[in-house]
Amino acid sequence: MKETTHFVEVLELTPSAVAKIAELIDGRDRENLAVRVAIAGKLPAGGYQTEFKFVDRDELTEEDVVQDTGSFHMYYDEFAAASIQGARVDFDEAKYSSGFNIDYPEPQVIPPDVNQRRDFENPLALELLNLIETEINPAIAMHGGYVILENFEDDSAYVFMGGGCQGCGMSQVTLREGIERMIHEKLPDVKNVVDVTDHEEGENPYYAETAGVGESPLD
Repeated sequence: MKETTHFVEVLELTPSAVAKIAELIDGRDRENLAVRVAIAGKLPAGGYQTEFKFVDRDELTEEDVVQDTGSFHMYYDEFAAASIQGARVDFDEAKYSSGFNIDYPEPQVIPPDVNQRRDFENPLALELLNLIETEINPAIAMHGGYVILENFEDDSAYVFMGGGCQGCGMSQVTLREGIERMIHEKLPDVKNVVDVTDHEEGENPYYAETAGVGESPLD
């Protein structure tokens, strides 16, 4: 386990949910267990298919986000933490078939006063827009950032990086090693990704302009 752990509240767990999970942990013949939360897929009606798994506490990695419920620790990778941030977990054996129920908040990765262009006619641009909204933005939202697809011409995507990404010292790492890599893996017909952001205008960068600091949230 990390020597210094920064705890973040990702899920809102009701007292009954905490008590039931703690009971399940106590019922196992093992000590020092934590709960790993992972995303297995998206649900048709919204939200995510979320998996909970008991793991040894020493399975914590440097990239994990940790939540301390007071009774046990919960581990998330950055994508899972960003995707289900603020969801509410309840336990009511009489009400739900599995006992547990998760209510997911409406996703709001991009600030409400920022408009994402949607009038693209190129089918590849529309596929890219979907990739940005469903996979890229939820991942970088953990660092307070988001990406807007400004334009798409000649197989090249022109993107604006906002929020914590604008002016961030690691923005080019996030772009080249995270965003661009994911786009090329999933949409190889997109040949170039061009950053059109004025990073000098960034007001709240996640990392200041310091060489060698931090990592891409998409790594």
